[in-house]
Amino acid sequence: MYKVLIVDDERPVRMAIRLAGEWEKLAVSEIVEAPEAHTGLRLLEEWKPDIVLVDIKMPVMDGMEMLRRASARYPEVKYIIVSGLDEFEYARQAIQYRVLDYLLKPVDKVELNRSLREAVRQLEEERKDREMKQRQSMMNNLSLPLFKEKLLTMIIDGDRIHPPILEDYKKLTSMTKQHVLYSCAIIQVLNFDEVCASKFKGDSFSCYFALTNMIDECCAPWSQGFSFRSYKTDHEIIVVLEIGTHPEPKVFSAAKMTEIIHSLQTLFGFASIAGIGGFSPSFEKLGESFGEAHAIKSSINILKCENRVFTETQTGRRAELSSIMNKRELLIRAFESGNIEFTRGIVNGYFDLIKQTGYFSMDDARKSAAEFILMFEDIAAQLGIAEDPQGKPLSFGTVGPYPSFEDFSEFVFRVISLVFDRIQDGLRNSEAFNIIRIKNYIDDHFFTDINLTMFSEQYYLSKEYLSRLFKERFGFGIYEYVLKVRMDRAKEMLDDPSIKIQLVSSKVGFNDNAYFSKAFKKYTGLSPSEYRNLALQSKKSI
Repeated sequence: MYKVLIVDDERPVRMAIRLAGEWEKLAVSEIVEAPEAHTGLRLLEEWKPDIVLVDIKMPVMDGMEMLRRASARYPEVKYIIVSGLDEFEYARQAIQYRVLDYLLKPVDKVELNRSLREAVRQLEEERKDREMKQRQSMMNNLSLPLFKEKLLTMIIDGDRIHPPILEDYKKLTSMTKQHVLYSCAIIQVLNFDEVCASKFKGDSFSCYFALTNMIDECCAPWSQGFSFRSYKTDHEIIVVLEIGTHPEPKVFSAAKMTEIIHSLQTLFGFASIAGIGGFSPSFEKLGESFGEAHAIKSSINILKCENRVFTETQTGRRAELSSIMNKRELLIRAFESGNIEFTRGIVNGYFDLIKQTGYFSMDDARKSAAEFILMFEDIAAQLGIAEDPQGKPLSFGTVGPYPSFEDFSEFVFRVISLVFDRIQDGLRNSEAFNIIRIKNYIDDHFFTDINLTMFSEQYYLSKEYLSRLFKERFGFGIYEYVLKVRMDRAKEMLDDPSIKIQLVSSKVGFNDNAYFSKAFKKYTGLSPSEYRNLALQSKKSI
C-alpha cells in the first residue's frame, strides 16, 4: 500500500486532487495534505510518503525549492508537479529534480491518474528490484561460505576441479592477489561435547557456527582466514590461512593461532590444540599443507605436551609393546574377582611400559583407546553384561583426541569402572549370589535341561568363572555335578526292580534309553541291567 502527500497552498486544488484520484485502484491507503512547502518537507521526513504532488507557486518557499531539497534527501520518492505555470524553465528544472510528470491546472482526471499509475508502476518495479537484490545478497551471504567450504574441501581432498570454477572462486574471494602465502591449520576441540551441552543446549550446529565465526573474527586482523567444520574427524575445524609474505610465516601464524586458542578458551570454554601446515604462494597446494597439519597434530607427544599450537612433526622412540589383547584373560579374571584395584594394576603396568619410552603420540593414544574399547566389548560379551538393565547395548563412549596421557588413562580407567560397576549392578539386581544356590537348583531340577548359559545370564558372570567357582567349592564342574546327581538317582531307582529301566532313564533326564544306558555304563562301569542284577544279588546274599 502506498502513501500520497499533496502540497498546495490552495485548498480547492487539494480537494480536487483528492476527488479525482482513483486511489483504491492504485493501492493508495493514505493521503495527507500540506498547505505550504515547509510543512511538506516536515511530513516528508516524518511520514515518509511514496508519492508527492507539489505546486510550484507557493508563499515563503516555492515548489521548485522544495523539490530541490526533497529530491536530494529522498530520491526514492516519486514527485509530480501540479501547477498553473506553463513555462519551459520550470519544466527544465523539474527534469533536473527527477520529477515524474508536470501537470497543468486545472487538473485533468485522466492525466492525473495516468501519472499516478506510472508512479505506482515505477515504485512497484523498484520494490521488486530491491527485494531481488536483498534475496541475492542473502543468497550470496549464505551460499558463498558453502561454496568456499565445498571447493576448499575438494582441494584439500585432492579432487580434480574444473579450472574455470577455480578461477571464478579466486575472483569471488579476492584470491588473485600477488605476494600472498596460503596455509592450512587444523584446530582440534578437545571438550566439544561438554561445551556444546552446557553453553549451546546440545545444539551442535550453533556450537560449530560460534566456533567458526569466532575463529574467522580472530583471523580477520592478520589473515583472510576462512574456517569450516571437518566432516571426516569429529570436533575438528579446518582453517585456511592467507597472509602477506613474511620471513617466518609459521612462527608468525603460530603466535596468532595461540591467541585464537586462548580466546576460544576464555569466551566459550573450548579447550583446543592446533597444527599448522606449510605455507605456499600456490592456493592449489592447500591439500599438501592440510596433510602436513594433520601429521603434525597426530604426532603430538602426549607424554610431554606443554604447548597448544604446533608447526613441526614430533618424533620419538615409539613404544614397542605387545597388544593389550594379550592381557585379556588376566583382565577377565581380575573383573570376576571383584577387585577393581587388581584390574587397575594390570592396566597401570601396561601404562608404565608406555611411559618408559618417553614418546606416545595422539595417534598412538587414539589407536590404543580403540583397542581397549574392542577388548572391553569382547570381555563384556563374555561376562554377559553387553547390555544395560534396560536391554540397551552397553556404551563405552567414543574414541576422542587425548591432549595428555592423563586424559588417555582417565578414559581407559573410566571404561574399566563402567565394566566393573555393571558386573556389580548385575549382582545387586539379581538375587543375592551364592554358589550353593546353583547346587541346590541342580539337586532340585537335575531331570531338566541344565546349561551354564542360564546361570551366567542370571548372575552376570562368565561361564568359565562360574565353573571354576563351583569346582573350587564342591570338587566338581557344573556339568560333572549334574551327571553325578542323575547317576546317583538312577542307582536309587534301579535298586527297585518294579521300576522299569526305560522309566528310570526318563526320570533322570534322558529321553533316549540307549543313550542313558551308554552314559550309565561309562559312569559306573556297568550297564543299568548289570547294575540292577548285581544289586539284587547283593540283597539276596544278605
